[in-house]
Amino acid sequence: MGVDNGKATGVFAGADLEHVMSDKKAMRRTVFRLALPVIAEQILQTITQMADMVMVGRLGAAAVAAVGLSNQPLMIAQGVFMGIGVGATALIARFTGASDRQRADRTASQALVISMILAVVMCIGGYVAAPSLVRFMRAEPDVVPLGISYMRILIPGLFMLVVNMILSACLRGAGDTRYPLKANLVLNIANIVGNYAFIYGNFGAPAMGVAGAALATTLARSLGAAMLLRHVTSTRAVVHVEDLRRFRFDFGLIRRILNVGVAASAERVSLSAGLAFYVRIVAALGTVPYAAHAIAINAEAISYMPSFAFAVSATTMVGQALGAERPDLAERACWECTELAAWMMAAGGALLYVFSEALMRLYVNDIEIIRLGAAVLRIMAFAQVPMGVAFVVMGALRGAGDTKSVLFLAMFSVWCIRLVLAWVFVNVFGMGLAGAWYAMAIDWVARSSIAIFRFRSGKWRALAV
Repeated sequence: MGVDNGKATGVFAGADLEHVMSDKKAMRRTVFRLALPVIAEQILQTITQMADMVMVGRLGAAAVAAVGLSNQPLMIAQGVFMGIGVGATALIARFTGASDRQRADRTASQALVISMILAVVMCIGGYVAAPSLVRFMRAEPDVVPLGISYMRILIPGLFMLVVNMILSACLRGAGDTRYPLKANLVLNIANIVGNYAFIYGNFGAPAMGVAGAALATTLARSLGAAMLLRHVTSTRAVVHVEDLRRFRFDFGLIRRILNVGVAASAERVSLSAGLAFYVRIVAALGTVPYAAHAIAINAEAISYMPSFAFAVSATTMVGQALGAERPDLAERACWECTELAAWMMAAGGALLYVFSEALMRLYVNDIEIIRLGAAVLRIMAFAQVPMGVAFVVMGALRGAGDTKSVLFLAMFSVWCIRLVLAWVFVNVFGMGLAGAWYAMAIDWVARSSIAIFRFRSGKWRALAV
């Protein structure tokens, strides 16, 4: 994997590496070039999620609970594919950093096909198991039929979401964060328009309520997936997916993807499963507290957008720097991304604290839901910086292929800290919804501290992917 260490490749292309290393402004320009499209994409997604919840919120607490509880099992399934995406990102970043376009293209093709096959199997299983999954989440009797309807209509869109996730991950690994933004812009606009049409019965469409929200999401995800597929099969894309009619499995490359991706998938599945049990603790408090929780989670998303964007930057830059055999540049990139994320998350936390009640009023008019939601948003405002640091440093570790340490970190923080403390705070000390959110805040403080310790150990420098 030898390269000319005097010149940068991939996201550092055309730059002198020593200049990038020594010039803080040059490093930050590279960080922002990757992060800004992702921030824009996250803003769009957050606005869409907020619009979804606002529209569903007008249907009542039972509708909000149905959407929130039904999404939890699907998040577990998504975790599998997020892990494969992480494996593809890390490997494509390494190949791009080493100027090996052919293997980067082949990685994208292999990751897409194995994900599509697995998605078909999961969608069939999820459709059949939908009633059991909704009841497992402790949905109350008035919520169960709404949740089953929502989940069964949303499940076909899971396949389209998988295509979107994998192709976006491949493009980002090669340094293209702009086209995923473009595709998601179209997707999110289509979702909002579809919600307006199918939830309330506008534009001549039937008024379907909660089921209409699921249909709008499924149709919008199909549109986004089609755009990405068209792009990566063209000659314009930074990574190119081969004609699937001529596809051949490359089991050696698949093993390399899974070597990174299995641990990342296990991390996401473990995290999502832990969060599902965490939600069961909250759901046991009743429909109104859970509705406040679901809306607050949705509203909080607006504050942590920068952390996800800088985590993407860290993943890509660390991977490509290691591909160019420059671990010193990888380390510098991680800390630059972390510093920028911390400042922006601090500002987001301040805004979240001040405007917590106003945010809740965007969704519902129920005074009790607003009161409960605003209180827990103020708690989470103080955890924004640790959350941002955890996102970015864990993203850097993934870019280095150190997904096993991230797996163990996520499992420990969610299962041993968040779940245990939430159960104790809610069921032993009777702290209600606030207790569950104090547990969440403590989880993020612990997760960021352990992630920093792992990255500073430097063990990621020698990992092969």
